[in-house]
Amino acid sequence: MRRYESVIILEPDMSEEDVRKFTDRYSQLIRTNNGEVIKIEDLGSRRLAYTVKRKDRGRYILLDYVGGPAVLKELERRLKISEDVMKFLSVKTADVVDLEAFKAQPEARPAEEPVKEAAAETPSESEAVDEEALKEEAQAESAGIREAQVPEEAVSSPAGVSDSGENSEASAAENRDKEGE
Repeated sequence: MRRYESVIILEPDMSEEDVRKFTDRYSQLIRTNNGEVIKIEDLGSRRLAYTVKRKDRGRYILLDYVGGPAVLKELERRLKISEDVMKFLSVKTADVVDLEAFKAQPEARPAEEPVKEAAAETPSESEAVDEEALKEEAQAESAGIREAQVPEEAVSSPAGVSDSGENSEASAAENRDKEGE
């Protein structure tokens, strides 16, 4: 089994109910082809970089799933003929994935997710201190980069100029030959 991610751009004027039906339909398709859906994320309506089907906005959906190549082939075939889909892109994120181990993970995942969401809503003092420390480190690194000096070996001298700053006759002759051509 392989792990895939597909980003699908839907028509921007689709209702929430239609989007839910769309994601349910395609997650069922993945399951019927011996795959497993890891997550479905609605990224919302966003402005497109260029117009697609005369629209400048689109509704982004992320599908993360595990399955064989047949799952991807069937999913993409159906996405191509769906009128709701403006564009899509599928990427293989992992070559070998153990489906049985993956099916065991979702049981532990729901317990972890609410904790992460609650933590994200109310940051603790240690997280605030960590953020400040990261900002200070980034500022120190950027200041260090600005102050860093280039070693003399890395600086190349112009053609025909020796380290002492004098022109050698051989280098000068080479320069004249190059200029004459």
